[in-house]
Amino acid sequence: MIDQWFSTIKLPITFKQWRKLPRNHAYKYEYFGGKAWLTPRPKGYHALLDLRQFSLPVPICLPESLGLPVPPRPPDALVIRPLADGDWRRMPKVFAAAFHRVQPFASLTDKVRAKAARECLQATRDGAEGPLIAEASFVAALGAGREPVGAILITLLPQRDPVDFNAWHWREPPPADALARQMGRPHVTWIFVSPWYAGHGVGMALLDRAVAALVRLGYQELASTFLLGNESSTLWHWRAGFRLLPYPGSTRLITERVRQAREE
Repeated sequence: MIDQWFSTIKLPITFKQWRKLPRNHAYKYEYFGGKAWLTPRPKGYHALLDLRQFSLPVPICLPESLGLPVPPRPPDALVIRPLADGDWRRMPKVFAAAFHRVQPFASLTDKVRAKAARECLQATRDGAEGPLIAEASFVAALGAGREPVGAILITLLPQRDPVDFNAWHWREPPPADALARQMGRPHVTWIFVSPWYAGHGVGMALLDRAVAALVRLGYQELASTFLLGNESSTLWHWRAGFRLLPYPGSTRLITERVRQAREE
């Protein structure tokens, strides 16, 4: 779903300026015709979390004499509550704000980014990434009106070898009772927090509630995906305890598959 929002970026700059451009691994950087050409080449990595071993990261407490900032905590007024039907019309604004500096959304205009947010969330609601596990999807809210400032949306993917390219989508529509029969592996399809509250443990608080719900439902693993070049997401997954999986298209894995095929 996210790939459709990537587009080629053309910048009329000098070659010297092109060489100084900050690099994002989701793009290929070229220069010709007096322009910088940034061509999309998104590369997704996958990770698994053992739900039985999960625990919230313990903040590192350093001596005050070092003059370092105190580790952030979720706001006292924060409420983590179950996802409600009314949240779907409120979440796009938070989604667009959360990803306004993250590719591919960072390259979109405000209007198009808002449209992308609505369509991405609607696709999740409609089951495009697999059935929504509503019991494990939560919203972070603040204030008297309990307006959303973040959310975690969990969907169900097929239970296949996670290092296989085909493991991350349903080849055929899942049966209507897929959730009841626990026919797959839960997946963090979206987790996002308003930039006003990012970095204060809201994302971890959302994950904590989702993990507890999934354990009650009988699941043992939680999968997730992040794009190469999104350093903040990479770091968040590492801090949460996710185990990085080998890239399905890596030369090493392809060579190993060819060797096994020959032996068979």
